[in-house]
Amino acid sequence: LVGLPNLCERTAFGHLEPGLQTGFCESTGGGWGTELVAHPSQLIDVPADLTDEQAVLIEPAACAVHAAQAVDDGEVVVLGAGTLGLLTIAAIDHLGRTQGRLIATARYPHQRKWAKALGADTVCEPAEVARAVRSRTNSWVVGNRLTSGADHVVDCVGSPDTLQQALDICAPGGVVHVVGMPGHTNLDLTGLWHRELRLQGCYAYTPDDFATAIDLVRERDLGRLVSATYPLGRYRDAIEHAANAGSRGAVKIAFDLRNPKERR
Repeated sequence: LVGLPNLCERTAFGHLEPGLQTGFCESTGGGWGTELVAHPSQLIDVPADLTDEQAVLIEPAACAVHAAQAVDDGEVVVLGAGTLGLLTIAAIDHLGRTQGRLIATARYPHQRKWAKALGADTVCEPAEVARAVRSRTNSWVVGNRLTSGADHVVDCVGSPDTLQQALDICAPGGVVHVVGMPGHTNLDLTGLWHRELRLQGCYAYTPDDFATAIDLVRERDLGRLVSATYPLGRYRDAIEHAANAGSRGAVKIAFDLRNPKERR
């Protein structure tokens, strides 16, 4: 679609092997390599005043900005405080989408600290979010579902549990934004029908999102979220660290290719 490369209809057709994004295509090289092939229109200049750690966060911050653009004013809940969840909290706050009415869930102490620092008004354990939303919106409870709820619920996890939770705490006529990466799942969609909820996917970004993402990364110094870096040769350690980032007190794990000797 014109102006919306994230919604390209031909990712599986043409002269190149199928690939969802630059860096995820067999024909053009991978994002975890020392180089890849990209069209000039796919490249974004990194401002000279940004550190490498800040630059690493521009692309995921663009995903967060894309999600935040779809959030209007009102009661907002962000489920999950991993890298994408924290960046989405920062983007929503940066864009002024909520005025002190953003609730976030976080499993670990360091995630709760970051969520508050980046703009969440209330941070709670995932199991306590329904209670927090109920208190804020004066809702009653019918089964597991609130009678009122949040105007926007942004699911940055994408698991069956968080998707169901999002539907249960979303206000009638509200929107559940699916930012995490769900797969096959079973959900009770009664509330979606009965309460006229909208279930909206949010994938990647558009070119316009990058300018805002760069401003966001710079103003909030989001390079601070890079918890550890690894040379490419230690990719197994990097993946293990990233897979267990929350329990290990980390946020973003990245490869460091600045030393030419470590590129081999």
